[in-house]
Amino acid sequence: MNILLVEDDPAQAESVEREIRQAGHRVSTVDRGKDAIAFLQVHEVDLVVLDWELPGLSGFEVLYWIRRHLGREPAVLFVTSRLLEVDILQALDAGADDYVLKPFRTQELVARAGALLRRTRRSIKVESAIALGPYLFDVTQRSAFLHGQAIALTEKEFDVAAYLFANAGRVVSKRLLAKLAWGRELDSTSRTIDTHIYRLRRKLSLRPENGVRLVTVYTHGYRLDDVPVSRVGVATSAAGEPADPATQNDRSEEDTPSSVS
Repeated sequence: MNILLVEDDPAQAESVEREIRQAGHRVSTVDRGKDAIAFLQVHEVDLVVLDWELPGLSGFEVLYWIRRHLGREPAVLFVTSRLLEVDILQALDAGADDYVLKPFRTQELVARAGALLRRTRRSIKVESAIALGPYLFDVTQRSAFLHGQAIALTEKEFDVAAYLFANAGRVVSKRLLAKLAWGRELDSTSRTIDTHIYRLRRKLSLRPENGVRLVTVYTHGYRLDDVPVSRVGVATSAAGEPADPATQNDRSEEDTPSSVS
């Protein structure tokens, strides 16, 4: 698993980084909040170990940026010396998944990080039935319906679509979709995910008039938004269907990249 450590104390950062590597994870380290954001704009990680007290942008501001731009991914383990319950609740309410109080034993922090990563992996599983607007996914029977009509999907198309609908409103990374449907990460140059997304747009009619919009979040993945049908007149594009990404970028209005700056 990939971990980003955001810690401005060099000695502590070195100790934590060493323990994380020994636990079998890949880790990158930055010492400033602005550097953490710059890193996350380019790289995907499974977990951010985030110190609250950082020079410049605070860890709290970085946490807000993560949840505003990246959704529920990655998981965030907050590290803080603040002992007041109100501070801890503030961090959890802002989107932290867990916290560790300073001073801490390095082994304890790495154990908490490992437990959080295991919980995150389990959360990949979707419910047995997923409903959103006119769409229904029966996960047990692996069947998809739109307005009560069955839609034929391949096995992997179903896996990708069901997870997007189960996590509507959240950014879902291409890497996570690859692990879910293919059981492994795909080469960074692969267009496999893009091609499956293109086919799902057409097969499932993922358009605002059906109450949904599938948005590309630049460098990260996709987000399925629940769109009020009353806004169809504003949201519908006259551009028509995008071309197959095997020959052209999948760039309809519904696929307009969200800003991550």
